[in-house]
Amino acid sequence: MKPFILICSVILILMAGCNPKPQFDISEILNQSEEKLNKFEDIETTASAFNGKEDIKFRIMVEGTPSEEEAIVLFNKILDSLKEFSNHENFWSYYNGYFDIKNYDEGVIYEATKMKTEKIKVMSK
Repeated sequence: MKPFILICSVILILMAGCNPKPQFDISEILNQSEEKLNKFEDIETTASAFNGKEDIKFRIMVEGTPSEEEAIVLFNKILDSLKEFSNHENFWSYYNGYFDIKNYDEGVIYEATKMKTEKIKVMSK
């Protein structure tokens, strides 16, 4: 009986470690996130794209030039919004994010990357 229990335990452990990526409707998540973020006063408009595999791109258009601290807040709004509409706490374990903030006068002023399971990295242009 003990070998049977041992074999079953090993199989369960292996199955738990091989969980496939949850299915997300990325198009819907991006649309909902854009709608939510477009309502913020400091955001003029948004645009997003998905490469069909694991890379999400998201742009925020603003008027003027936000400080780096304000840019970080905006990037975190993107991260939080996408995670919220995915209804999955570990959403950022499955996808990479490439974000930028652009204004009408200077073009891209901040970029950020969020690689799977890593913290977001913000760069001023």
